[in-house]
Amino acid sequence: MGHPLTPLSLPVSRVRGDQQPIHQKSIHFSEVSQQKIFFTISTFSIFSLSLFDPPFMIRLKNVSKVYHPQTVALQHVNLHIKPGEFVSVVGQSGTGKSTFAKLLYAEERPTDGNVIIGGWDISRIRDAEVPLLRRQIGVVFQDFKLLSKKTVSENVAFALQVAGARHGHIRDLVPHVLHIVNLQEKANRYPRQLSGGEQQRVAIARALVHRPKIIVADEPTGNLDAVHTHDIINLLKKINEFGTTIILVTHNREIVNSLRKRVITLDHGEIVSDQEEGRYRL
Repeated sequence: MGHPLTPLSLPVSRVRGDQQPIHQKSIHFSEVSQQKIFFTISTFSIFSLSLFDPPFMIRLKNVSKVYHPQTVALQHVNLHIKPGEFVSVVGQSGTGKSTFAKLLYAEERPTDGNVIIGGWDISRIRDAEVPLLRRQIGVVFQDFKLLSKKTVSENVAFALQVAGARHGHIRDLVPHVLHIVNLQEKANRYPRQLSGGEQQRVAIARALVHRPKIIVADEPTGNLDAVHTHDIINLLKKINEFGTTIILVTHNREIVNSLRKRVITLDHGEIVSDQEEGRYRL
């Protein structure tokens, strides 16, 4: 058996009297499958704005983001994303894709409107609460953001150390996460000794250690060749199959068209298309 994490729930302090807990699925890391990527499923509570609302993991209500002095990155964005969806967000450079992603993990705050994650309105989230949010959301960047003087294992462990995890828990969990991304044989290598695709798999492993409900991947294949791009997308698809909501921000037409998943298209900060089985049509 694996070493399941104790599920993290969103802060009870955010629950008002009209809010009721609903149950969504979360991933635990388990033993090896044929493809060395597997999860067992357990439940945890998140809090919805209302028991009668349709289930959602992400909701944006009339969200706008304006940078000083008058640069409009997003305007009047309304959408909801259900638990377990795989959604590609596409658009030309400068259309608001990265701003959209940053709002989800509170790197940016909206100028107007509400950003709601699992029932928690993070529009005016306090700085002290951001680390808790980011344990619920794994983020994967284009440039990997690995620590060059730490090994693969140490890079993954560091995400747990800064969250105050016990040494024994880190020691047990890190090998399991590396197994998921098929890097267990390279645990003691440094980033400079890895290919670009392998470095991105380390970044995904780091994003998985808190067993997030959502993964936001912001141009994760932008620095990779076609072979490694294919590997990373397949890994994200496999993680999604076991219940994790995936938000893929990309300009890669081939990836989007091959996924045959929901596609949200941004143009000048507005949603101009939202298709359940969309294609890259810019």
